Amino acid sequence: MSSDTEGVHATDSATWPSYCMFESLRELIYSEVASLISQNEMQPQYLLELFRRLQLLTTDDQRQRVMATIEQVVADYVTDSDEQPSDTLQRQAGFQRSVSIQFNE
Repeated sequence: MSSDTEGVHATDSATWPSYCMFESLRELIYSEVASLISQNEMQPQYLLELFRRLQLLTTDDQRQRVMATIEQVVADYVTDSDEQPSDTLQRQAGFQRSVSIQFNE
């Protein structure tokens, strides 16, 4: 076997675990995205803007900050579910402003 062929095999075996992990998650990823699309069929502009903004995240730090923000919003929503509708709408409006500021940093 030539050294070139051995290098290819070494690279393949080094990337194999990552490929297998993605393949095992691939079906779940597609299922979750399809579910998100289905839930928001009446708001396609929202999904389009969401996907465009997510593509702007290029570092793990940015992704972690967005995930932390999403988790906080969900936690606030669960807490706010007992509040009056007007209070919830005011909090959602405040969140929309904070998200646009974070994306523009």
